[in-house]
Amino acid sequence: MLGGGFVERYYELSREKESFLCVGLDPVTSAMRDRYVIPPKLIKRHGVLEGTKRFCLEVIQAVAPYTPIFKPNAQFILYPFSFDGLREIVDAIHEVGSLALLDVKISDIGSTNEAGLHWIAEAGFDAVTFNPFPGYENGSDAVYRWSGERDKGVFALCRMSNPGAHDYMSREMEGEALYLRLARDAFKHGCNGFVVGCTATSELEEIRAIIGEEHLILSPGLGPQGGDPVSALKLGANSRGEGLIVSSSRSIDFAYETLGWSGERFAEAAAIQAVKKRDELNEIRKRVLA
Repeated sequence: MLGGGFVERYYELSREKESFLCVGLDPVTSAMRDRYVIPPKLIKRHGVLEGTKRFCLEVIQAVAPYTPIFKPNAQFILYPFSFDGLREIVDAIHEVGSLALLDVKISDIGSTNEAGLHWIAEAGFDAVTFNPFPGYENGSDAVYRWSGERDKGVFALCRMSNPGAHDYMSREMEGEALYLRLARDAFKHGCNGFVVGCTATSELEEIRAIIGEEHLILSPGLGPQGGDPVSALKLGANSRGEGLIVSSSRSIDFAYETLGWSGERFAEAAAIQAVKKRDELNEIRKRVLA
């Protein structure tokens, strides 16, 4: 397995914080949608770019005790932030004792992947998600080299959490579903992480059987997407109840809305929701292992 140092560090932090909750950072303004948005007063006070960055930094500080790993989504943070702003986000994540995973789903020919991975490493990220669809030679091979040379986490996209994932990822290829072929190939090449939606319970079980005990599964879709944490833990975790990273974004980032609190208390609300989810997941794990 490539990037063993990243995997070891994740397990250390997960046990130290008694958490396998990943907090996604998906900052959104009211210009983009009606619900789950950065408090409008924060944007009005500081402007869009600075207000968005302040939102992320305050959420990081608030929820850090309850998560070993943050997952900023590239679509939400790469466009508004300068490179220095991006590094500020990553530095803040490291300062609170967590890992930084860029959810970028990198997917291109090898030389283009290499360029992106160079800057991702320069920004300080510990891990990335990638899309293996371009194939290995002069494609995903750049991702695996990056993982081996820099001891980074790399999470291969196998089965997404949205309903439309069935359109292609469940199609058969040489007698088996495409998501299984993707998982087998990534495992063969030394991948240390796999992305399988929390909404895809049978797929979690199948992929865990392929990758064994120590490899990690990142499982998004908890919360508004309707992922079932009980089934995910039963089928996606290893025999110790570890190795499954359950990701939640909107329900934590914008908890002030669901709690009916003032936008001024967004960070406090995020912390309340993060500790609640962490404790709920730990309780489920206890029941599953009993």
